[in-house]
Amino acid sequence: MTPTPIQENRMPASSHELKVILTPLKPALIAGVAQRLPVLVRVHSPDPEPGQIKARKPHGLALVIDRSGSMSGEPLREAVRCARHIVDRLAPADAAALVAFDDKVRTLVPAGPVGDGSHLRQALGRIHEGGSTNLHGGWKKGADSLASLAAEAAIARVILLSDGNANVGEIDPGHIAGQCAAAAQAGVTTSTYGLGRQFNEELMVAMAKAGSGNHYYGDSAADLLEPFAEEFDLISSLFARHLKLSLGAPEGVKIRLLNDYPVEEREGFPLVRLPDLPWGAEAWAIVELEIEASAAGADTAHVLQAGVTGMTPDGVPVAFPEAMLGVGTVSPAAWDALLADALVAERLAEIETARILQQARDAADAGDWEAIQALLAAARARFERYPWAAEVLEQLAFLANPENLMRFKKEALYSSNRLQSRLSAKEELSGLSREEAKASFLRRKKLQGKAQFDPSDDRGS
Repeated sequence: MTPTPIQENRMPASSHELKVILTPLKPALIAGVAQRLPVLVRVHSPDPEPGQIKARKPHGLALVIDRSGSMSGEPLREAVRCARHIVDRLAPADAAALVAFDDKVRTLVPAGPVGDGSHLRQALGRIHEGGSTNLHGGWKKGADSLASLAAEAAIARVILLSDGNANVGEIDPGHIAGQCAAAAQAGVTTSTYGLGRQFNEELMVAMAKAGSGNHYYGDSAADLLEPFAEEFDLISSLFARHLKLSLGAPEGVKIRLLNDYPVEEREGFPLVRLPDLPWGAEAWAIVELEIEASAAGADTAHVLQAGVTGMTPDGVPVAFPEAMLGVGTVSPAAWDALLADALVAERLAEIETARILQQARDAADAGDWEAIQALLAAARARFERYPWAAEVLEQLAFLANPENLMRFKKEALYSSNRLQSRLSAKEELSGLSREEAKASFLRRKKLQGKAQFDPSDDRGS
């Protein structure tokens, strides 16, 4: 197959095309009362315009494939198929490396220009199953192969696929995640793909989070291609990376982040690392403001200020216009009569569903399936008005039994993370009927480990 020519990126947008939108759950405070106010922070990138284009910098990818004995047969065939899918979509000027590991680590193709991709396809065809799982060694070889490219590439990323536990070489999850964080600081990020039910999901998720990448899993080998296609679509569509949301509030107002994003505290105010943002999309967070009675005494209270900075894949700084939230004050009776904002309520439901799934996962570790069923049943009744949260809870309730322990734990973890850290469409409808029309990285899936859409259908990409 002929490789895709290098795609064109849009020029950095002018500031009026960038938006930070602050929406409170209710548009007023109760006068003179200490209270909590949830606020949705939405960060919008501009829609791509064909007239604003330039050639992008090359991508640098290291495909790191587990070839241990447990990958024998269909799992390894599908892993190779997924790697070929990415190779076929890379441009000739992009760089790629190919690493395979079992107890030993082998660089099958050192990092270099993709060209027509034939050398990568030939090397993929020679991968065969082996022995144990030196996961850290495979990852490190891939990260090291990209180190010299990181400064010049639009993105340098290790794409790691494994179906097992690290049992050879370095196996300490904290140490491995720490190395992923250090590599990300040096410009080489990490995305992980777990396959089946035996892989260590805590390790794979920790590596991706620390490594500023993404984490996916497939329940079966046939479920792998969809997340691989999603990852490549996202990389190819990036508008800004390294997004940081700075939040400020006046005296008498404390800020608490509800999403599970990395946070740096600066003089008591959080600096939040948001997901990388593609063109025409939204990154979001919900903060809860703890407001003292003295701060809710004026006719209009300014309670939150937000600013966002980032960098294009080509290294051009991006600064979003600052946003300020001012809300009026009303009597308790008038406040009770105010309607909650529908989108804020829906995102709050997603955040709360994520928290409940983590609780259910902890209960699964304790073998308390009655508690799990009670948690999920209560949540389904509570969030039945929110289609995606309700669907996720229904799917997890179906899996909630001892025979599905490992699958339940993985799905609960990955769904919980997705619910609270996903990208969204800028004008997202509540229902799920149009998900297939979205870009692959914006779709809301019922189960994170199962293929739900046709990866060859790129209508949303």
